[in-house]
Amino acid sequence: MKIKGRKISGPNVEVIVIPRPDGDIVLKAQAILDHEPFRQLCPEPKPPKRIERGKGEVLNIEDPQYKKAIEWHNKSRIDWLIITSLRATEDLEWETVDYAKPETWRNHEKELRDSGFSEYELIRISSAVFAANGLDDTKIEQARERFLAGRQEEFLESSSPNGVQSSLQSGEPVNDSK
Repeated sequence: MKIKGRKISGPNVEVIVIPRPDGDIVLKAQAILDHEPFRQLCPEPKPPKRIERGKGEVLNIEDPQYKKAIEWHNKSRIDWLIITSLRATEDLEWETVDYAKPETWRNHEKELRDSGFSEYELIRISSAVFAANGLDDTKIEQARERFLAGRQEEFLESSSPNGVQSSLQSGEPVNDSK
């Protein structure tokens, strides 16, 4: 695929550099193009059904167990996004996270903390993951502004007269003898 002659090649990658006196730590967060592995490992919870007078069988989305399951599922999606996106980091090895076991995905935060990453460094890592996956509002807004600025320049170039007008819209010659 191309846009304006430019080939789109590969997913977005954000590089995260965490300075350390003994050598910078470089992580990479890559956009995830296929979320099917998540759906396979962690299917969306289904609400239980209940019988209501006059309506018959209905979904009980207010069920406390269902609400807990949805909350766990949503948190698991973010955990999966983070660990899967960070797989782009060469030689990254988790000690307690297993990509095939959703119940271990949340361990990534403890491992990062135990490795010496501060709260703000964890936020920076998460922000880079979200940015790589197109979820960074600031970058989206900056891209939108660049696009609109480019469109405005195109408009100004196309709407400014490039020479002397030789005829009117009606097709009659311009009479400049006033």
